[in-house]
Amino acid sequence: MSILELLTGKKKKRAKGHLSNLLAVAASDGSFDGLEVDYLLSMAQRYNISEEEVKRIQDNPGAFEYEPPVTDRERFDHLHHLVCMMLIDGEVHEKEKEICKRFAITLGLKKEFVDDFIQVIAEDRAREVPTEVIIGKLLKVAQERELQ
Repeated sequence: MSILELLTGKKKKRAKGHLSNLLAVAASDGSFDGLEVDYLLSMAQRYNISEEEVKRIQDNPGAFEYEPPVTDRERFDHLHHLVCMMLIDGEVHEKEKEICKRFAITLGLKKEFVDDFIQVIAEDRAREVPTEVIIGKLLKVAQERELQ
């Protein structure tokens, strides 16, 4: 994150777009439950976004255009968060999976990464595995697929 991004508010704008995407995943199965709300608010807190701002995003999600991050790490983080939101209720709905795959493509990643993320993240019920560990596990899954 550059100083320019902090000064211009680009970081917060990107974060609001990401939260809008998380809301889209959460709502795609027809419900938005307490676990999803808690996860969304914890993500908002990471980005210094207030509950009032989250409410504005929820009330008008189309007003917050998503601008994908430019670094590989941030792109993986965003997909990681999206898949965690999908898995937070313990169920994977087809609509949620399809939205996550569309977001993966928007992030410049292969849509197959969503299935890999599901496999790797599902092993961690608390959703607390750091991204570096997830990336290592994803690389192992990709290598195993190449060998088949």
